[in-house]
Formats: sequence, C-alpha cells, structure tokens
Amino acid sequence: MIDKSLVKKRFSKSLKTYDDNAFIQKIMAKNLIGFLNRKEYDSILEIGSATGLLTGEIKHKIKCKHYYSNDLVEESKNFIDKIYENNFFIPGDIETITLSEKYDLIISNASLQWCNNLEDTISKLINSLNNKGLLAVSIFGENNLPEIKNIFNLDNKNYNIINLKQHLKKYKILCFHEEEHKLYFNSPADILKHIKLTGVNAIKEIKLTKTKFKNFEETYEKLYKEKDKYFLTYNPIYIVIENNLI
Repeated sequence: MIDKSLVKKRFSKSLKTYDDNAFIQKIMAKNLIGFLNRKEYDSILEIGSATGLLTGEIKHKIKCKHYYSNDLVEESKNFIDKIYENNFFIPGDIETITLSEKYDLIISNASLQWCNNLEDTISKLINSLNNKGLLAVSIFGENNLPEIKNIFNLDNKNYNIINLKQHLKKYKILCFHEEEHKLYFNSPADILKHIKLTGVNAIKEIKLTKTKFKNFEETYEKLYKEKDKYFLTYNPIYIVIENNLI
C-alpha cells in the first residue's frame, strides 16, 4: 500500500521547488494536451493539480467555462487560483473523496500513480464524466526510476502498460502511448537533490547514512553513467478514454 501521508508530506515540502525541477512533468503536461482531440469543454476537473504545470498548459491551449481542481495538498489551491480566478478547489485523496458533479474532461498529469487501486480510480473518474466526456491521464510506467529502485530495493508501484491496457479494454480508448526519457546529471548527489525537490521519492522513507550514501554513489558510478554524466530514467504513459462503453 502506498503511504498517502508520506506522499502528502513530500509534495508539501516540494511545492516551492517543484516547477524548477520537474523537467519530465513539464514535457508530460504538454504531450498530454497534445493527445486530446478536442480543445473546448464546458467543465474540466484536474486531478493532482499541485503547482499548476498542467493547469497553465490548459489555460493557454484549451477553452473551458468551469474549472475544478483537486489535490491531496491543500496549499495547491493557492497556485491554481492564480491561473484560474474562478477555480473551484476540491481537497483530498481522489480515491476516497466523493465527486458530486459530472465533467466534460477529467485530466491528470503525473499523479494517479499514487493511487493504491488505479483501475478502480479510473472507473470512478469515468463515471464522473458526461456522455462523450474524456478522461486524459499521464502516469509513470513500469520502468520509471529503475536506478533508484534497484539501488534502494524499492517495490515497483508503477504499471505495466500491457496489463493496464487489459484492465481497461471495456472502455473506448482513444490514446495509449508509452515513452522513455533520460535526464543527465553531473553527480549522483545531484540526482538525489532532483528527486527531493520534485517529491517523486514518496514511495518509501529512506534514511541515508554516510555508508549508504557512499554505496549509492559507488553503485551509480558503476552502473548508471554514460561518459561524464549520470542518468535517471523516466517512463511516462499517456491514456485518453472516452465515456462510451463498448
């Protein structure tokens, strides 16, 4: 089970540093908008709005009359209000809160991988769509941050695209796309800093002693170095589903 209190704690701490370090999440936000076949909606709900990386893209590229946002971290509201003055904020864990409205677009960038039951959450969100409404999400796939998971022996909480597609086959899938990106850093220490400043280490509490940190550096030097740079792998998956059972 994913510890939601740890997720909330890590992302609360990283709100002020997130935008300057969330390189992959910025790419994902742009790509996710690009996969939408419509650019005008009456109502939009954004899940996991955080600091508004996706919100800003929506504001510039999509027309909507009513904007709703949700995040586990209540302070997210302050960021989204600066982008959408009429934003209606819904605080809380999307897996447990009740959605009383119906929306034309529900969208989420790099957020739903923190769900303990992604399939049930997707079904819940689809049931909160108007007829022909769209659910558009980006999550991280099975090969996300494998370097960190291997070194620290972390469980893989991400999703295999084949298994996930099988679970969603009853829905009308408009887009199912997977890709990989590598970020390069000057040192293993810079990688840990990047992870800390984006909050993406909210899988497990890791306490680094001097010995563990030295082992981390040595392992990274041996296994995850190309020329003079150290790499970190991200594995985005993009899904767009229309509320039209087939």
